[in-house]
Amino acid sequence: MITLPEKYQSAHDLCFILHDIMTQIIVSGEKADAFTTHVKLSEEEIESISDEEHILDWLKRNDKVEDKNQIISSTVLPAILSDMMHCIYEALSSASKGKMSVAYMLIRKPIQESLFVLEEMYLDRDAFVGNLESNQSRLQPKITGGIDGHKKRISQVLESLKFNGVLDSNYIAQLRYDKSSNDSFDGICNKAMHLFTGHHSIKTEDSNINFIFSGVKGLPSQWKYFYSRLPYLLFYIYLIVENVLERIAPTSEQYILDMMRRISAQFILASHDIEERYATDENGELVFSLSAWLLEHCTENGYPDPEHSDLIQMAKTGCFPKEAQESIDKRIASYSAVQDVV
Repeated sequence: MITLPEKYQSAHDLCFILHDIMTQIIVSGEKADAFTTHVKLSEEEIESISDEEHILDWLKRNDKVEDKNQIISSTVLPAILSDMMHCIYEALSSASKGKMSVAYMLIRKPIQESLFVLEEMYLDRDAFVGNLESNQSRLQPKITGGIDGHKKRISQVLESLKFNGVLDSNYIAQLRYDKSSNDSFDGICNKAMHLFTGHHSIKTEDSNINFIFSGVKGLPSQWKYFYSRLPYLLFYIYLIVENVLERIAPTSEQYILDMMRRISAQFILASHDIEERYATDENGELVFSLSAWLLEHCTENGYPDPEHSDLIQMAKTGCFPKEAQESIDKRIASYSAVQDVV
C-alpha cells in the first residue's frame, strides 16, 4: 500500500486546513440558516402569489429583483461550495494514497470551472444571476477569450480583495488554464483525464498512454508538483469564499483572524519542505507576506514572535505563541456561538 511520504505531509495538512475552513463555512451557514433569504411582503402581496407561479418569477414580475438575486446567490453559493469541497477532499485523499491520476482529474473541476463561477459571483452578483438565468455560456471559462482574459479578470478580483502583490493574477491564470506552460495544472489535468491528448503542448508521446505507464516511479514528481502548487490556489479560493459569504452573513473578526493564524503558520511550515526546483517567486511572495502579517499580528496582541514549535501549535489551534491554555479554550468555546450567527 502506497502512503504519502513525510516531506509532503505539511503541504497536505495545509490543503486540508483550507478545505476544512471552507467546509465549516457551509456547515455553520446551514446551521444558522444563513443561506435562507427572508423577504418582507405586505398581506396584499402575499395574497397575490399563486401556487402556479414560481416565487422567483413572481419577485421578478413585481420588481423585487434584489430579493430574487439574493435568493439565487444564497442558494447557489453553498451548492457550488459543497461540490467543490467534495472534489477537493477526494483529490487530497487520492493523492495521499498515490492515486495521482485520480487526484489530478478531481482537482480540475474546482480550480477551473467552480472557481470561475465563484469569481463571477464575487465580481458582480447581479450580472452572475442574469447569466445563470438566461446566458449560462458566460459562466464558462472559455468566455474570457484566453489566458490574457483570465489574467485581467483575476486581477480585478485580487484588486477588490486587496491582495494584488500578495497573490499574482498572471500566475493564478497560468496555473489554471495555460496548456502551453510547463508550470500549469491544465496540461497535467488534461493528461490525467484523457488517455491520449493531441494539443501540441501536451501531446501524448509516441508508443505511450498518458499516466498509464508512469507507475510508482512517476509519483515523486507528481506529488512534488501537486503539493507545491495546490495550496496557492486553495488560499485564493478561500479568500473569495470568505468575502462572498461576508455579503450574505458576516463572520466575526476574531474567528477570521484565528483561521488566518492557522493558515499562515501552516504555510510557513509547508514552505520549508518545497524543493528548490519546485520553489516559485509567487509562492515565496505569499509566504513572505503571511509571515510578515503573522509577526506583526502577534506583536500587536502582546505575544512574542513564533518559533517552530509555536507554528505547529498555531496551525492546530490558532493559538498565539505562549498563550495560556485557558485563553485558548475560551476562544475555541466561543466559536460555537460565532457559528450560530455565521
